Amino acid sequence: MQKNASEIQKHPGSLDAKKKLAEMEAQAKQEAAREEQEEQHEKEKLQAALKKQLNAPGPVTLPDWTPATPQFTANGPPTKKIVDDEVRIIQTGTSPLTPKELADRWETAAQGANNLNHGRNNISVNQKLTTITYLSTRTDPVQKVELQASREPDSKITEVEISSPLPKPDIGSQ
Repeated sequence: MQKNASEIQKHPGSLDAKKKLAEMEAQAKQEAAREEQEEQHEKEKLQAALKKQLNAPGPVTLPDWTPATPQFTANGPPTKKIVDDEVRIIQTGTSPLTPKELADRWETAAQGANNLNHGRNNISVNQKLTTITYLSTRTDPVQKVELQASREPDSKITEVEISSPLPKPDIGSQ
């Protein structure tokens, strides 16, 4: 198609050239519309699969290897939610420990387990401290758990969210 377009540009005045250029533009628009429609269809299939996974019966628990979170008071039982195109098991609550102390305890547990990968982000925005600690297994299938701990500048309580994504649903079988 590019070769045809460059040939047409060499002879811009001819009617055939203008007609061919118009046809190629129409084809390109049709192709773009088809691709956009396919992407939309894939998004719809993914959302349907995620809703099905969200509503599926079964235990709503974090992986059994999830480290204990010291002085953690849960706001209720773990729940399932759709977050960023995946279903996650989420446990929220509070702790009197600082975000740094909570993350340090999780990292210590990960190092002691000797079979977990771990990463950590320390964030400070307007004096609000947030620490995100990631843990994942080194075996197939890989399981992940994330601790997000945030504390406002004048607060003595840390807001805590522990989450773990469920395996991605197979959208091809929908």
